[in-house]
Amino acid sequence: MKRHLFSLTLILLLFCSCETDFELNAPYQTIPVVYGLLDQDLDTQIVKINKSFLGNSNNVNFASINDCTQFDYLIALLDEYNSTGDIIGTDTFREMYVHNIDPGIFYEDSQKVYFLSDTANPLNSNHEYQLRVNVPDKDLNFSARTGLIDGDQLIFDFIFRISLKLNGYRCADKTLETDDEFYDTQIKWNTAQNGKRYELFLRFKFNEHKTDGSVESRFIDWDLGHQLSVSNGGDEEITKIIRGNNFFEMVNSKLSSDESYLESQVVKRTFDSTAIEFILTAGNETLNTYMEVNEPVTGIVTERPIFTNVNNGIGLFASKYQTELVCSMSAGTILELCLGQKTSGYKFCLPDINTPFYQNLLTELDLYPLVECD
Repeated sequence: MKRHLFSLTLILLLFCSCETDFELNAPYQTIPVVYGLLDQDLDTQIVKINKSFLGNSNNVNFASINDCTQFDYLIALLDEYNSTGDIIGTDTFREMYVHNIDPGIFYEDSQKVYFLSDTANPLNSNHEYQLRVNVPDKDLNFSARTGLIDGDQLIFDFIFRISLKLNGYRCADKTLETDDEFYDTQIKWNTAQNGKRYELFLRFKFNEHKTDGSVESRFIDWDLGHQLSVSNGGDEEITKIIRGNNFFEMVNSKLSSDESYLESQVVKRTFDSTAIEFILTAGNETLNTYMEVNEPVTGIVTERPIFTNVNNGIGLFASKYQTELVCSMSAGTILELCLGQKTSGYKFCLPDINTPFYQNLLTELDLYPLVECD
């Protein structure tokens, strides 16, 4: 009896072990994925509209296939609502392919986006806009709505603007002593209505002169962090302080870690009176929430909620606004950049000190011949 039971058990185990085929994936469902940021300061609005994809092998392989992520045909509309909530106009997005895409897991040669040229009907910061999309062959309808940021309110402080115009970006003194003196820069700006998140960048623009005679225009961006307004009503003053010596440490860090450029091929680096640009970008509350949810995880809990404001889909449809302030560098900053301990090895120099800008600026320097290019 025991022998028969053992044989039966063995047969059942063998039978069960042969059943190894099973489905790893649930039934596929087409989910729209939307990403779009409206900016009334631009003459063209662009929205990325894709679909989810699923395969029976590594999904990274499918991401690089355009057909897996793009809809063949869809109708995308932008409805405009006035302050009383009435719809006052509708425009239709058109499709186009964009190229020169940064390397990644998705198709790099080209990707389809949808654009709307609003030169004839510019966006109004006092109105709200709704994206409506229909995919006929999939029987899909999805939408999202956002307000705009009042760009007229987003301005740098008057004193800060005047100081940059008169003195340039000033973060170092006009000597090259062992203990250099650096100056902190206090940046102030006024918030805008519907603006919640404010990101500040400093862009340093220069030209690289190569051994083969070519000249390449380059820039490096310094992320100065983001700050949040207390409310979305605007007219709030925000202050950001950046340390003077940090600018030169940033230049050193960016150039020393740039493996795509061989320093031996650079003869010199030059710049002009528009070398520094402060870029301030405001995002509305929807955009801020999306970015906060997707910030890198710092705690032990790695799960994060999925945020979307797209009805019947996932993604983001929000608004931003950007303003810039261009200026020169002060005489002391130029001297430190060209001859200072942190950055003297990167061959920065002035191409022509006979221009009015450099003549007026460099009369303050006793060492100005040393910063002129050979």
